Amino acid sequence: MNIESTLSTARTLLADLGNALSNLVNSFPEGFTDPAIASRLEDFQQTYETATQRLNHPSLSIATLGTTSSGKSTIVNALMGRRIAPIEAGEMSGGVLTLRHSQECELVIEATPGAAWETGSWTGLSDEELYRRIKAVMNTYHEVRKLKECIAPQITVSAPLFPAGDLSLSGLPAGIGIEFLDLPGLKSVQDRANLQVIQPLVGKAFSLVALDYMQVDEEHRQKLLGELKQVVEFLHGRTDSMIFILNRVDNRGSDDLPIAVRLEKLQEEIQQVLGLAELPDVIPFNARLLYYAQCAWGTGALNDPSQVNPQVRSQLLKAFFQECAAVIKERTAGDRSLRDWLRKVEDDLEDGQPLDDYKMRRIMYYAMEWSGGKALWDCIRTRVQESFSELVILPALFDVFNNFDALTETLDILVKTSKISNQEQVKAERNKIATIRRDLQKNVKRIGDDFQKEVREYIDALKTNDSKTIDKAKAEAKKKGREGFSLVFDAVAAVEGDLTISLIAPVRDALQKNDATYTLEEKLQEVIAPPLAKDITKTYDHLRGRINNFSVQSESLYRKVKADDKHGKMEIEHDERRFRLLYYTMRQAITARAEFLLQTKAKQFEDALQSLVNDQLKRLDICFTSQEIYSINIEQSAVSDLRKKLGNNLIKLPENLFQISDTIKQIEKLEQEVIGQETYNKEVTRTKYEKRTEYYTTGSCFKETKTRFKDVPVNYTTTEQETRDKYGVIEYVEIYLPSPQLMGKQWSEGITQGKEALWDILFTWITEYLDVVSKLFEESIVDLTDLAERRLAEQLTIIELNFEEKKQFWQGFEIEKNKVDQSRKKLESEFR
Repeated sequence: MNIESTLSTARTLLADLGNALSNLVNSFPEGFTDPAIASRLEDFQQTYETATQRLNHPSLSIATLGTTSSGKSTIVNALMGRRIAPIEAGEMSGGVLTLRHSQECELVIEATPGAAWETGSWTGLSDEELYRRIKAVMNTYHEVRKLKECIAPQITVSAPLFPAGDLSLSGLPAGIGIEFLDLPGLKSVQDRANLQVIQPLVGKAFSLVALDYMQVDEEHRQKLLGELKQVVEFLHGRTDSMIFILNRVDNRGSDDLPIAVRLEKLQEEIQQVLGLAELPDVIPFNARLLYYAQCAWGTGALNDPSQVNPQVRSQLLKAFFQECAAVIKERTAGDRSLRDWLRKVEDDLEDGQPLDDYKMRRIMYYAMEWSGGKALWDCIRTRVQESFSELVILPALFDVFNNFDALTETLDILVKTSKISNQEQVKAERNKIATIRRDLQKNVKRIGDDFQKEVREYIDALKTNDSKTIDKAKAEAKKKGREGFSLVFDAVAAVEGDLTISLIAPVRDALQKNDATYTLEEKLQEVIAPPLAKDITKTYDHLRGRINNFSVQSESLYRKVKADDKHGKMEIEHDERRFRLLYYTMRQAITARAEFLLQTKAKQFEDALQSLVNDQLKRLDICFTSQEIYSINIEQSAVSDLRKKLGNNLIKLPENLFQISDTIKQIEKLEQEVIGQETYNKEVTRTKYEKRTEYYTTGSCFKETKTRFKDVPVNYTTTEQETRDKYGVIEYVEIYLPSPQLMGKQWSEGITQGKEALWDILFTWITEYLDVVSKLFEESIVDLTDLAERRLAEQLTIIELNFEEKKQFWQGFEIEKNKVDQSRKKLESEFR
């Protein structure tokens, strides 16, 4: 595609449409006096003027996306030939840095809500001053966001850029603006507010996606691709206009796989992960090599004199030779003369000799080849040509098409009314209009109620969490063409799964394993804003050392202390407060993450809602078409008028959506137990034995008497001392705290409850928007039937008085209107 020719065609065809309509208005001004027509004409003229301005001053945005610390800002600096975007080690990109081509240099830092950095506008700054100010803003932002959430900086730099100085690089013709958007990594975008700022920019831009070569080995590649998918999906990147840059290939080791093998494998996996129709372009790249050389040359075309200060050039080239020595050595292997020449240049620089433009151009040639810069610009040029219409021309024409349709289909009512030739037909048309108006509210309400009932049934099915019920409802919706419901369900299911994996599991597992606090904080900062991560880990740090003081009863942690044990009781109260604080901070984090994730799915929700709106319009259209109006197609005019009025309606979640229950309870309990011993006297009856003598005689011829001694028991009473236990009533305080496993379960239940509430919110969002559609449609019908009534009255007069002049007027009007319609069709067929 020839961009200049395509742009010229768009301008010409849009002008033809405007001229054709102007001829119609000027030739038949009476056809535009009616208020309904005049209003639609004014709306079209406004959108037409805006589109004309956009096509006369078109601009192409190139956004740099990327995985964490993949060198996005270095790539931007290298491509534009200026050191402006901060590139220190670590995550520096914290906001939206727009770098726009302009002959005048200006820095604008917008006064965003909560900005703790200097805002305003400055002109005449050097690159060093620009860099310093931008770096200070980014540093301040990163420090502030550790303490509280705030809108990321919005910074715009207007200055000469290399691609605009050498148009052969991008293939863009003169007069087309170009800008780079240096966007933050996902670590710096963990809240909904910042995502809402970034998504529209990415959706309208051509994208360069940076990947780190050190992350494409077998060990790291799956994690890298997972992050890549999040980057593209969360930011709403256009996969049809992306180029992937494999940065830092100079880190490739001698025992690594050949770069071609790595690229082929990476291409196939990116295609699979992102669901691309074709293999993506992946350019091996060395941003630092190109950055030093390009900045040493500057922003002008290579055939023009360089404007870079000789001292600055020398500093940059010294860094070029020092930091890129390995690449230079590899690239000059086998070419002794080239290596010697480069060594001579390096020696001259060390000796303080300036480098002239001729030698600098030669270094630029090698830097472009060795860094991948030439391959990247070749690819950009091809892809820009392929996507230019979608990125620049079509967005300027969407409103033109919608407003034109609303106008021209309203004009059709005038034309069709003018073809009514007898009083009986006028009467029939009036009766049909009266029927429409009589039954309007009833029909709109019936359709709205039916649709709302369907939506309610489907939402109720989704709330059951029963897979069979959900599958049946989804199948029924698909059968009826309600694809929007499936989009909503899939989006919410993805949110639920993410919350469990990214928030609940890390905190639960950390408590179970007694992980280090900093380890948990690092994990949480990947998915929530730093202040929230800090709040959770601060509470976690207090708790993790205390869990061992509890015993485990079922799924609870249990401990009791005496009520008069002030220290023990204080410890229990502190433990209870900390557990409750953990639940509170987790609820905040879950809600914040849910809102962020729902924003990432905003396009799915909008597509789903649009699908439902289209279905509702179809029902409304069919309902009124069944009235069998002979010639006046009011319902189609109403639908076109409605499409012009409709706008986006983003979801806004309430605070405390996820209400998480807990089982924390403290019990005061009375128990009897031994408190000591006591001594007492008691009387005891005891037995002792005495010896007593018995006499008896044995029988014989001689009488003989013998004596026998016998033990005889004798009872007596005495007093003895004994001890016994002393019992008393002791008051205890018991506490039951959820175990880590139970906490995870309760948080998951809270998400389930929150999801059910979310379904109700989505139901309200959908039905309220559909109610708006119905009301707007009703307004359009009333407006258009009023117009039709006025025209029928006029037409009846023409018929009765046989005004031949009026008949010829409307015949001429229709001919000219058809020319306007043809201009619109030609513009649409060329670019839509």
